[in-house]
Order: sequence, then structure tokens, then C-alpha cells
Amino acid sequence: MTPLQAALALIFGFVLGLGSYWAGHWLRRRLRPDDAAELLRSAIEEHTGEPGEEAPEIRQERAMLRSILDLAEVPVGAVMTHRRDMVTIDADLPAAEIVDAALASQFTRLPLWQGEPDNIVGVIHAKSLLRAVRGTLDNLNVVALASKPWFVPDATSLLDQLTAFRARREHFALVVDEYGTLLGLVTLEDILEEIVGDITDELDINVAGVFPQPDGSYIVDGRVTVRDLNRQFDWTLPDEEDYSTIAGLVIYEARRIPAVGQTFTFFGFRFEILKRQRNQIQTLRIRPPAKVE
Repeated sequence: MTPLQAALALIFGFVLGLGSYWAGHWLRRRLRPDDAAELLRSAIEEHTGEPGEEAPEIRQERAMLRSILDLAEVPVGAVMTHRRDMVTIDADLPAAEIVDAALASQFTRLPLWQGEPDNIVGVIHAKSLLRAVRGTLDNLNVVALASKPWFVPDATSLLDQLTAFRARREHFALVVDEYGTLLGLVTLEDILEEIVGDITDELDINVAGVFPQPDGSYIVDGRVTVRDLNRQFDWTLPDEEDYSTIAGLVIYEARRIPAVGQTFTFFGFRFEILKRQRNQIQTLRIRPPAKVE
């Protein structure tokens, strides 16, 4: 490169840098937060990696980035463990039975209730319980060992709840509706799983969820969330505030509680009701749209 070419390159680089600075400054002053979020979302969707077939890790990275942007919009009610699936212990049971129940559970934090299951009086940590049982169980007061229950509204965003977990240095909260009725529980792990996907360890128990079929359809538990399906299969099913599970989506769109054997087509997907108990859809078959080559 001649001295003239070097000088021109230096000047050209300086002008480009100056232009980029002022362009960025201009955009930051004029773009609303919503516009900035949409720009980020567009950039995420364009994150495809090498040309050709998309690698699984690229899809995972894109799903994680989408989830981070959604933290401020998704309520804890959408990711909580529903109260019917909670593992709780009657605080009025004999101490020996409470210890046995705690040891039989794969969870380290267990809500205690008195009188009725919705009346949560504390949360016992398995470690605290084990420390206390090194001696005799005769005078063991399990409720005294438990921490006070922390109740949060179901409309709390995941971002706010994550901040609250950090501020309180806690990992566990009970979710209630506007009337104070217990809806379920949410943990720090639930929020982290929204970002990185399912976190499993040697104590996790696999439950019925999504089962791919040879014909390209999926047998799905009605409790599986729409967000999980979209993230796992890169689907675009709508995830509204009125529901969080795939069963909820079908009921919301059908405007009724379907009978076993009924089929519906929404958003290009075909849904067939396979099992229902009372008013709850337990199992359904989902056939996604055929992929366009």
C-alpha cells in the first residue's frame, strides 16, 4: 500500500467511524424502547449461522435470546407449577410421617399446610429438617423450623420475579391470584429454564409430556405449555394471557370444552382430543403443518 493509499484508508475509516457514531446517537435518541426491542428481535431472527441447513445449536441460541427478551412480558403464572401438581405436607401429621414424606420427595423445599391444602403456613427445607432429626422426634415442631411463605401475584413478570429472588436471596415463592387464592408455586429454576430450556439432574422424574409419532404427529400432555412447544419445535402457536397450556389454547380457540375424538384446525395445526377427564383435556394429538421444502 502506497502512502497515499494508506492516508486515504485512514481518512475513509475515520469518516465511517464518525458516521457510525452519529447514526447510532441519532437512532438512540429517536427510537422508542419498543422499537429497540423489535430491532433486537429482527436481529435474532436473522441469526442463522452458516448458509444451508440450520444447526441445532443456532436454533437453541435463538430460542434463548428470544426468551431473554420475553422475561419482562411473561407472567409467573405461565411457568409456575400448578397447585394440583404441588407436593405439600400436612403440618399436623406426626413428625415421623413428615420426615418420611420429605425424604420420599425429590424436592428440597416443601410447603406445609394446616386445616386445608390451600392454607400454606410455611415452607420446610429438607436440610433444616434433617438437622433437627439428629436427636429425638418426640418434641420436633416442624412448623417452627419452616420459613414463612412468600406469596407473589400471578401477574408478576419473570423479570421482576427474578430481581425479587435475587434481592431476597430466595429460590421459592407461592403464586396467588388477585383474590389471594393459591394457584401454584414458582422457583428460580423455573425462570432459568425459560431461558436455557429444561434443567434436569439425577433426581428429576420424567413426566408425560411430548411424544413424537412415526406419522409426524405428536401425542402431547394437555399441561405442556405453548411456550415450551414453540421453543422445542420452533413453532409459532400464539401464547396469549388467557391461557398458558396447549389444552388451554384448544379450549380458548374452540370456545367450548371439546369431547374425545373431536378435531380442530387452528393456525395450520390439527388438534385431536384423545383423553378428557371431566372438564380437563388430558391428552391430545397435534399434527403440525407440512414443512415447505
